[in-house]
Amino acid sequence: MRQIRRWAVIVASVGAAACASAGGGPQTGPPIVIEVQNNNFQDATVYIVRDGERQRLGVVIGKNDESFSFPWRPNMVVRFEVRFLGGGACVTPDYGMDPGQRHVLDLHPDIRLNTDCRPVSGRGQPL
Repeated sequence: MRQIRRWAVIVASVGAAACASAGGGPQTGPPIVIEVQNNNFQDATVYIVRDGERQRLGVVIGKNDESFSFPWRPNMVVRFEVRFLGGGACVTPDYGMDPGQRHVLDLHPDIRLNTDCRPVSGRGQPL
């Protein structure tokens, strides 16, 4: 009985390795890097939205810079959402990302003057 289990484990391991080497597993590359320059006085919580799923990257304290990394996937298109502690939010357009790419998100002190992050209401609707 032990020998049958041992063979089952060996066969399963070989099969999994073959699938991974044949492209059965997800392709990955170097992570993307998001550099946030928060020129606003308010703390900003930064999210990445990919394939309709929003994931928190972290918080950037007011008047500080922070870098975040996120795993890259093939055909990756993302946008960023920023929510400020004292209220207000903004969303970027969609960006196609390449492996290892860096994206700089510059947050203006006046949310209405952000060049690549348009203000939205609390429900995510453009203002």
